[in-house]
Amino acid sequence: MTRRVLFMLVASLMLAVIFPVSAATNDTATFTIGCDGFSGTGGTITLNRDNTGQSREAFVVSATDGIGNIIYTPVVDSFFVGGTVSWTGGQTYDWTSEPQYNPISLRVVSLAGNNFSEQTVILATGSCAGLPTFGVLPVADDGLTSQSVDINAVPPRPTNPDDITEVLPGFLVVNTDNLSLRSGDAQAYTLVGIVDGGTVLIPLGRNIDFSWWLVQAGDIIGWARADFLIARGDLSDVPVVESEGEIQEARLFVFAEATLRSAPDDKALPLCVIPGDLEYVIVGRNPRITWYEIQATCDNAVVRGWVPSDLGAYRAPDSTLVPVTSP
Repeated sequence: MTRRVLFMLVASLMLAVIFPVSAATNDTATFTIGCDGFSGTGGTITLNRDNTGQSREAFVVSATDGIGNIIYTPVVDSFFVGGTVSWTGGQTYDWTSEPQYNPISLRVVSLAGNNFSEQTVILATGSCAGLPTFGVLPVADDGLTSQSVDINAVPPRPTNPDDITEVLPGFLVVNTDNLSLRSGDAQAYTLVGIVDGGTVLIPLGRNIDFSWWLVQAGDIIGWARADFLIARGDLSDVPVVESEGEIQEARLFVFAEATLRSAPDDKALPLCVIPGDLEYVIVGRNPRITWYEIQATCDNAVVRGWVPSDLGAYRAPDSTLVPVTSP
């Protein structure tokens, strides 16, 4: 008999049933993960595909620890398409087995069936302060990844001990030179370090489509692009984890010494002369993108000023939008 103690049916909204081909929609449903169990913290899931052939959507809730141990026995349930499901806020649902390693991963998955493929609706991850993370070397940083590299700072180039592979069921080898480690699973995230070709990386997690791996090298933890890694050994227990990185700001690499001005005009008041061969954070631009407003240091004070765009090279993720800050 299916256990329904977890779920509360909020509403059944559809009178005429229409079956879209997308997965159930997560309408900001969130969870808190703890050492003893999990709890809902708000939001709902809208059921919108008939994967049972009976005008109902079936889904399963399960959880695993950092090495793949099942710590919450999968609970399968289904509700009518068009309804919404939520988890009662403040109520904790205990793990059915004690977790042994971080990170802890909770999944809500819409099941395959009736010409629908399996789809992950929610992935929530957390950690328990008293548990180790399998294979991880001691790291001082408290976040999921190491701190982002400051602008114009030299990125760290960490390595792992030669014998690290002897205690790991699987590992990753860098297959290119100067591979960036980032704070999230995309090029748009900030840099946390760089590793040389041939470096052995400890796999801590991956994203859902295997395109990026969360790895450790020395005391640096960051995301590495899978295209430049070679997998060795057994990585089947490496958990899926959520990326919580910091998007990189738009920057201008100024080629040579330049005058910083108070407005986007060659006749505007000069604020100071800034050194070249450095990057500066871009905070704005004029409509024609012939001038950039940047953040720089003049006489030991952080100021905003303007430089012609042709004096530097624009560097930013594709998704970064620079606002117009001058008429």
